[in-house]
Amino acid sequence: MSEAPTLNPEMFAVDGKVPREVWKVETEGQLSEAFRTAYSNSLAVIPLGSGTKRHIGLPPARYDVALSLRSLHGIVEYSPDDLVVIVRAGTTLAELQKVLSERNQFLPIDPPFPEQATIGGIVASAMAGPIRCLYGAVREHLLGVKVAQPDGTITRFGGKVVKNVAGYDVTKLYVGSFGTLGVIVEAAFKVRPLPEKQATLPLWGDKLKAVETFLSRLVLTDISPAFAELLNAAVMEQIGLAGLLAQEEPYCLLLGFDGFKEELDWWLAESQRLATETGLKAGPAIWDEAKMELRAKVRDAHAGENDVLVLKALVPSSEICAFAQLAQEVLGEQAGIIAHSLNGIVRTMVSQMSDKEPTDLVQTLLNWAVQKGGNLVVEKAPVEWKAKLPVWGHQTEAWQLMRRLKKTLDPLNILSPGRMFASEVNANG
Repeated sequence: MSEAPTLNPEMFAVDGKVPREVWKVETEGQLSEAFRTAYSNSLAVIPLGSGTKRHIGLPPARYDVALSLRSLHGIVEYSPDDLVVIVRAGTTLAELQKVLSERNQFLPIDPPFPEQATIGGIVASAMAGPIRCLYGAVREHLLGVKVAQPDGTITRFGGKVVKNVAGYDVTKLYVGSFGTLGVIVEAAFKVRPLPEKQATLPLWGDKLKAVETFLSRLVLTDISPAFAELLNAAVMEQIGLAGLLAQEEPYCLLLGFDGFKEELDWWLAESQRLATETGLKAGPAIWDEAKMELRAKVRDAHAGENDVLVLKALVPSSEICAFAQLAQEVLGEQAGIIAHSLNGIVRTMVSQMSDKEPTDLVQTLLNWAVQKGGNLVVEKAPVEWKAKLPVWGHQTEAWQLMRRLKKTLDPLNILSPGRMFASEVNANG
């Protein structure tokens, strides 16, 4: 462990709280030492890579030490023939993808800003991105993790082979734990060959009902999109999509396809036919390199980088369009809507709001989502609003299990205290 005097603590602020110290770790041994020191002194620690997701969660109850993991980077082991890679937590996704691409492989996740997002942060936040539609969520690619426990013990869960799970898979507990159970040191993933060809097909409509009809019929076909992103006019304007594709309809459904040329030709033709039947307009397909800027814009839009309020709803995929309609009615037409339409994930974004916190409006959307069997979390909001907003949404039985697990694994409550559970009591009073 080393104190990092050149790193300004204010750079590591979380919801307005600035740590007293910044500790920079470059090795597993330094990380273990850092935790032993924090544990023995009951110091509250928040681990950070690049900090691209630090706005998610409640304000910390305490914040003594910012644990900088960005220097804990690099590939530990890569077996191209086995389609397995082990990588340190501070490595950015872009760095990893560059190494994999040299062997014509990739890790099939695409969270926002891969040049900044670190592997540890991606796993801890479970941020997969649009292509989860075809390839699945982060947990489906994760084979194992090496974790630093709050007392400094380093533990490995899972393994580095594709078939390695017997009994309860502890590895998955750390996916989406937001650094509250332990700190990821390394992660092992199964990777995939890069697709031969890629294409993106824009579909346009002036009514959400037509989009809903298209999607309900799409899932009954053999069309297999890598992503199916629904955007409204506000998001299209924000990312420059309307100008890029020269369309003025208020809704766009972007279908992305990965695979062999023959597959893509068939999927595109069938999608265009289905679009015509359901009242959507199909634009020309965008192939390979020409589509990269477009895909990147859509991917990064999910971060809500310039927005004041970002809500993430999880609803049945059949309810995506209904939720989008409700969100625009509740928050206004200026609200941006972008959704993983076949995965039931909708983000609603507002760039400008009045000074009054939108508690009732958010609660209305949360109640609707819960009634449909889903949930809604507040991914981003001004810190002064968070005390009144249902930041983590409806607290299910699984949520209560996570709370008990937190108490077991972190009895002194030194790991990101208060970030997930507002009623956590500080162990040192």
